Amino acid sequence: MQPTTRRALVEQTNLGSNRIGAAIPQLVAQRLVREESLAGGMPGRPVGSLSLDPGAGTVIGLDIGGQESRAALCDFGGEVLHSLTRQTDAVPDRTVILEGISHLVEDVCAEGGVPLPEVSALGVGVRGIVDVQSGVVLGWPNTPTWAAAWTGVNLPAELGERLAKDLIITEDSVRAMAVNAYRRGPARECSSVLYLFLGSGVGSALLIDGKPYYGGTGLAGELGHVTIDENGPWCSCGNRGCLEVLTSTEAVLQQVRTRLAESYVLSVLREPYQMGQVTLGALISAARSGDKIAYQVLDETGTHVGKVVAIALNLLGPELVVLGGPLIQDDGIVLEAVRRQVRLRALQHIAIRTRIVADDQGELAGARGAASLAIDALFRSDHHLEQVWSRSVSRALDQRGHTSKVTVAHQPSAVSTTLRS
Repeated sequence: MQPTTRRALVEQTNLGSNRIGAAIPQLVAQRLVREESLAGGMPGRPVGSLSLDPGAGTVIGLDIGGQESRAALCDFGGEVLHSLTRQTDAVPDRTVILEGISHLVEDVCAEGGVPLPEVSALGVGVRGIVDVQSGVVLGWPNTPTWAAAWTGVNLPAELGERLAKDLIITEDSVRAMAVNAYRRGPARECSSVLYLFLGSGVGSALLIDGKPYYGGTGLAGELGHVTIDENGPWCSCGNRGCLEVLTSTEAVLQQVRTRLAESYVLSVLREPYQMGQVTLGALISAARSGDKIAYQVLDETGTHVGKVVAIALNLLGPELVVLGGPLIQDDGIVLEAVRRQVRLRALQHIAIRTRIVADDQGELAGARGAASLAIDALFRSDHHLEQVWSRSVSRALDQRGHTSKVTVAHQPSAVSTTLRS
């Protein structure tokens, strides 16, 4: 979807300049494509830059978590037109789960002023294990009460039937966050990226040239299940001492509760602890104020993460590491601990050259990434691009008072190629 020219389109397709020339004015008139004059053309024949009009259509990106679910209604440029965040009703009932997702989609459309039938595609990010080819959720390890209801559900089929949509893609939310970081965040223009999400679970993703790397099994990059303490607590994956079971938000808060129970060290967290109100927000606030226990727990969390990141860097050598999630909102304590462990444990050449940064994209990162992946799927499909074209023509005729039946343009290849470019 990078800008192109008429000449480039002629060279990229088997279509002649006349057919391209006939299609472009239609696309511009229907506000599907923008054409701007560029300097440097032949006298009397200015060169035009063709690009997709972001307002040509809309998609929806979802990020479904065990505690909160988010929806982002986006234009074709990936910009958020409207968003919703709701508490997730984590009940072990598949029908209720699917109805909740459907209502979220319908409501973000209604509040965003876009009729659901005009939404071109839907991207669904889930905090579980996904077969991206089929769209089937293989498991949901971090929310055991949900696992049985989610396992085996085919989201494109189930949601497609409920929402009357035939282009729905499913992805791991963390991979969607990584894609968003590459498209508009700190990973822009990086050829290889390792992304870690530190929250209720530990998720990770690898990007090569902006695309998720799945490996031969479809699950490449699961750093949350690297063992770092063989005598540690049991993990949901069946092993002991995985990174996830030591650094998830609940594990971190349990560390705080344990230390407060075993010592009499002064801490601003003692009163919340006695009231049963030790939260992540309270922990981060305490660390910012210089509280020793709070700082120690966050520093040790970053130390655990940094050990695994150092292994990944020695093995894979990504250009950039991006850390996201609630635990990274702590004024850099975890981030600096990760950097310190990389300097101590990774090969020196790698440690010097690899940047490690915090994600800056906020709570909608997963939903926006899922929307970007939905846009990608849309622009790989001639069929769905023609639907975009047909809807646009229909809207234009309606606005002009015409009621005649609209058919797809007679240059489908030119239409789809131009939009895709």
